[in-house]
Parts: sequence; structure tokens; C-alpha cells
Amino acid sequence: MLKPTSRLLQFSPKPLALPLRQHRNFSTSIRLTATAKPKMDAYKKIGNREDAPPKHEMVHFAGLLSEKRSQLVAMEIPPHGEIGDEVHTVDQILLFTSGRGLATVAGKNQEVKAGDVVVVPAGTQHQFVTQGEEPLELITVYSPAEHLPSSVHKTKEAGDKAEEDGVDEAPAWAGRGKSENEKAGLVRESGKYE
Repeated sequence: MLKPTSRLLQFSPKPLALPLRQHRNFSTSIRLTATAKPKMDAYKKIGNREDAPPKHEMVHFAGLLSEKRSQLVAMEIPPHGEIGDEVHTVDQILLFTSGRGLATVAGKNQEVKAGDVVVVPAGTQHQFVTQGEEPLELITVYSPAEHLPSSVHKTKEAGDKAEEDGVDEAPAWAGRGKSENEKAGLVRESGKYE
């Protein structure tokens, strides 16, 4: 029998997707997905590991993704660390890849671990705190982009300062409506993207 290996933790009072199982707790839905055994560290086997950079070295792959429609960010929250209470004007989807933590979204708390996915709708206050002695590692997608595409911050403090100083701001297209971005050629109803 296959065991559930992934959970979608949904904190929004309005369902974002139809959950497979609805809990009595109105504000939290969990989607259990039966798949093969999780291989969250499968990416570690790709390529020659002897030539790979040390685990905690900052690596930035400029131009790897299209920053015109969304933004992918890898984060590591150190042991006993946190991201700080935040509210974004864009949607955020987080996939936890390692460690354990506590997610607080719209005032609701839920423990998170590798394999969990949390959806934070735009305008929702949220906070993530590491639990235990291991860092909490995650991959997050902002849609549209929340930060300058070239942003790389070695610490939370450096990221906070860049935002406060106005250095790390989302690109202009991220704040425009769909019709404006269509006129600018950034969004198409159909057809191939370059």
C-alpha cells in the first residue's frame, strides 16, 4: 500500500483548491497524495558531487528562469531562526525540502517538514520558524515576482536592509495588471512564449 508522502497545508479561509479530505477545522485543509517513497534528496545525486560547491555556499544562476511570470527562490532558515512576520502583495507557494518548522499563516499554526507545501495567498500575514537543530530548507515561488530578479542575500538581515533601502524591489511588471502586461508583450492568451 502506498503511503501519503506530500501534504498541501492550506491556511486560507477560502479553499484554493478542492482538497481530497476536508477537516472539521474550517481554516486548514490537507491534501494527502499517494505517491512512491519521497526522494527529497534525489537532486543531490545529480552530477559529480566531488565538484559540487560546499552545501552552504551561495550560488546564483542568473537567467536560469523566466522572471517575467514568477520567481523561484531557495531559502535556508538557520536553527532557531525565522523569516519574520511578513505580508506580500503576491501569492507565495513554499515546498519544504529539509528540516522541521512551524508555519503561522493568517494566525493559524501548523508544523511543517520535508515534503510539505504551504500556499500563502497575497495579503496574508505569515511567519516560518525553524524547530530543532537543523536548518529549515525550502523552495518558494512568488507569483508574480516579489524581489528583484538578481537578489541574493547571505542573511535575513541583509535581505531586510535591502528591502528597507529600496534596493530589492519587485520588477515594474509585477505591479501591473494583466491587460497592461499584455500590451507590453509580457502575457499572452495563447501561443508560444519566447
